Amino acid sequence: MKKKLTAKIQEINPPLPQFATSFAKCLVIEPESKEILLKKGTIYSVYEITGTANFDTALTDRVLRDILHNSYYQSDNISPIQSLEKAIVEAKEKILQLSNDALSAEPAGVQLNVTAGVLWGNVFYAVGVGDADSYLMRDGAVKPIEAVSEGTFAAASGIVKDEDVVILCSRQFSKNYPPQRLLSTRIAEQTLKENEACVLLKFIIDTSFTEEEVIDFGLEKQASRNRKREQVEKIILGARKSVEKAAPLAKKISGLFAKKKQTTSRIDTSGVNKREAVKITKKVVFLLPVLGIILVGALIWQLAGKKTPSEAPVPQVQNETPPETPQPQEAAINVAEITKDDGLYKVLRTTPEIFYDIKITDQKADPKEIVTIGDSLIVSDPASGKIYRSGTGTAKFDAETATYPGIKSLINANGRVGFLQNSKFYSYSPTAPADIASFDMPGVEIINTYSDYLYGITADKLNRYEKSGAQYSETLWGQSAEFQNARSLTVAYSIYLLTSNGELTKHTSGNKNAFEVKGLNNSLSGATKVITDIDFDNIYILDPPNQRVIVLDTEGNLVKQYTHEPQASWDSLRDMTVTSDESTIYLLNGSKVMTLILEAQN
Repeated sequence: MKKKLTAKIQEINPPLPQFATSFAKCLVIEPESKEILLKKGTIYSVYEITGTANFDTALTDRVLRDILHNSYYQSDNISPIQSLEKAIVEAKEKILQLSNDALSAEPAGVQLNVTAGVLWGNVFYAVGVGDADSYLMRDGAVKPIEAVSEGTFAAASGIVKDEDVVILCSRQFSKNYPPQRLLSTRIAEQTLKENEACVLLKFIIDTSFTEEEVIDFGLEKQASRNRKREQVEKIILGARKSVEKAAPLAKKISGLFAKKKQTTSRIDTSGVNKREAVKITKKVVFLLPVLGIILVGALIWQLAGKKTPSEAPVPQVQNETPPETPQPQEAAINVAEITKDDGLYKVLRTTPEIFYDIKITDQKADPKEIVTIGDSLIVSDPASGKIYRSGTGTAKFDAETATYPGIKSLINANGRVGFLQNSKFYSYSPTAPADIASFDMPGVEIINTYSDYLYGITADKLNRYEKSGAQYSETLWGQSAEFQNARSLTVAYSIYLLTSNGELTKHTSGNKNAFEVKGLNNSLSGATKVITDIDFDNIYILDPPNQRVIVLDTEGNLVKQYTHEPQASWDSLRDMTVTSDESTIYLLNGSKVMTLILEAQN
């Protein structure tokens, strides 16, 4: 029975930080079913991203993996090369804007380099774009895979044999670890630079192997062959150099004897003792075999390949690499100094999971607000007027059909999506966006809801709006200079207000209450959002300049401060929303929605 070829793999990945401007990684992608695997094969790939944008490495890797998987395996094209090219194009369109910064003003400055391949039966198909390398090792020889360029892609295909090894790697990896060095060096992943990655595929006639099986790519055997070949080449080169070095000496000796002949033919020996002349001639003749012995000895010494200390073989140790020139290190983060007061100020450092990046849905998205309504997450972009919705259970934001340029003050209006736009208040059910209601509210800047009422600020007035038929009737609730240009408004019987200078104030029945925030280490001068509810135990404040979320009790006492780990950053906080059970906060950081799980309070 003829067995098909399979590939055993070895991934060599560098350790990656949370954010990086340039990094590389391997991808090995398989379909969900064995049937698709037999039809389409497994994707083997190495990608490198370079540029000036700051990428979230984990998110970028996950997005790239998902796009390559979906595009390739869902493609109806029978050609594996065309399917791979289509998948890479779609990945490039999405990945270029997945930076930690806002949308890059120079997208061309970000480059995606990919080398990828699939094995169909005994034919390996390879596609490359940008600066990436691929090699084939067969019968002890290593050579680059010859690809045909067409447009931005380079493609190749060919039959692979049992024991063949294909090497896919980033350009920087191949520079620092060319195939000859790769075959003779054990590489410790922790020593790799961020843009050095490689995957090795060894093709074998086999039907199955376990994950615990040690994969032998034959690198040691190949390294031994290479070393023997190098020794033979050194001996031949040494012999050639010896001959070259001896040639001038031989020429001088030949010249010496030629001169000696000429001299003896001209000298008048009539007055010289003939016995002395014979002695001189014998001495010269005696030198010939001595010089010959010296030349032969020098040749043998070169052929023997005299080892100098620098040429002596160094024993290879597992997971060690030859010492390299130390690279300048970034200044170390003084974690102890940064976190020394965490206990005093009830700081909890955490790493929120990235729920989704809106740029996956829309590369041009610039979201500013977020709200949770039941099991839906709603995000709005005032520049384009787009509204995006996702379920909380499945992370996938889709844009609604209608747009509302200038949308602001996005709220949960008693289970409906509510917002202001062009002096109107709009609301609709998250599951039926076409069934939308609107009411005139001229001059209202920010709005929120409590029970069946809406509360909105116009200039220095806080008004209460009660629905009456097809309109809302307006009642003056209070008037104060503090209301002017207020940043945020929330209602839980009392009204809590973030003023224009960042002060949190409390008002009940139209009067200002004595209320003070206690226990903070930094002021609220840059705070942008306050959230609470009649059913909440706490008050939540978003403070972007200090990259934190503050939790207070209803008396203003500090309960907890959530912030990032010292090595990370929340440098683009825009908004937040809290679930009705106070278990989760969804943060909008740039275009990314992050999930912050709240610690239970005793």
